[in-house]
Amino acid sequence: MATTYNFVISDLNAKIQDTETGLSNVIETIHWRYQATDGENTADVYGSVGLDAPKAGSFIAADQLTKETVISWLEAKLDVDALKSGLDKQLDALSNPTHTSITLAE
Repeated sequence: MATTYNFVISDLNAKIQDTETGLSNVIETIHWRYQATDGENTADVYGSVGLDAPKAGSFIAADQLTKETVISWLEAKLDVDALKSGLDKQLDALSNPTHTSITLAE
């Protein structure tokens, strides 16, 4: 089965009122997870990304934001190919383990 990749938006941090622009609920930080699933195993990586202050003409109100818009912001800031590569290595390690845990009998 082919590996599928998916962003999960965990949280958005926003400035309630930007006194310089007059804009409200300006998204400043995206907290995210990027997941890979190969049908048998799931691996993920997480992080946060700070955003540049928006220009008034390109500002999107918080109640108008979509997951697709937020993902496009992430894709512009992150090296998605490097994330995929790391997740593929995690999936490979899960499918082909090299270590195990051993519990001592009492």
